[in-house]
Amino acid sequence: MHRKIIKAPHRLLIRFSALWKRRFGVLPLRESIADVTAWFDSPLGQSLLAEEQEAINDGLQYVFGYHLLQLGISGRVDLSSQSLISHRFLLHPHTELNPRLSGVVDFNHLPLPAESIDAVVLHHTLDYSQSPHHLLREATRVLIPRGHLIIIGFNPWSLWGFCARIARLITSVPRWRFQYLRLGRLLDWLALVDMEPIAIYKGFFRPPLPQENAIKHLQWVERWGKRLRLPWGGFYMIVARKDHIPLTPIKPAWQKYRPLRGLAVTRILGPTSGASIRSLLFVDGQV
Repeated sequence: MHRKIIKAPHRLLIRFSALWKRRFGVLPLRESIADVTAWFDSPLGQSLLAEEQEAINDGLQYVFGYHLLQLGISGRVDLSSQSLISHRFLLHPHTELNPRLSGVVDFNHLPLPAESIDAVVLHHTLDYSQSPHHLLREATRVLIPRGHLIIIGFNPWSLWGFCARIARLITSVPRWRFQYLRLGRLLDWLALVDMEPIAIYKGFFRPPLPQENAIKHLQWVERWGKRLRLPWGGFYMIVARKDHIPLTPIKPAWQKYRPLRGLAVTRILGPTSGASIRSLLFVDGQV
């Protein structure tokens, strides 16, 4: 009887958590892609992309190599046009009309060998992923040692994040149902996967108003936010470098001796401290 009383509130809490996630939680990626892709064509979405593109162009100056991969919530947006890397391609869960799109994949299981890509751009993919930590590990897996990772995400501690919380309560539109990944939390995740942040940007200090005239009228807020480097930008961008350096094992140099019959001599070549290494002589089983 006592166990039943304890289990009842626990089951009720589990049901309440499931209902909360169903109504306010992050939707599966396939349900968010269509809405967010169409929203990027709106005045507010275009204004956000313009500010993010400016930050990405600055971040790409750190990136060099042969292969650049973009994993974005929208398969139509190409953000790496200013990169010096010649081979730039996109992978996306849906088929889109984009010449850079090279394949339809699941972001959580990239069909790429480990340590094969020089740079990876994650454009709001962690925000709309139900398993962002796993996606981050998959992105770092394909990076070469000293490769670069560029992450663009929404800043929950901003006017954008505040308005998104209100919008989530009054509407079920997928564009507002994203992860609230704090910058500090994401930096901790990067440390766990051997990634070192080398640059951090913040932008879009205006409130997310949908009216085009209001967006243009508040352009001065953007200028002052960048000039003063205010911490409450609507998005952040992290440029991180993979610190993992592969180790090449060096085999010890063993000098071979032709042992005499009944006599075995073993000698280890290499630096010695103080006295030389004594040879072990085994004669008829005696040392």
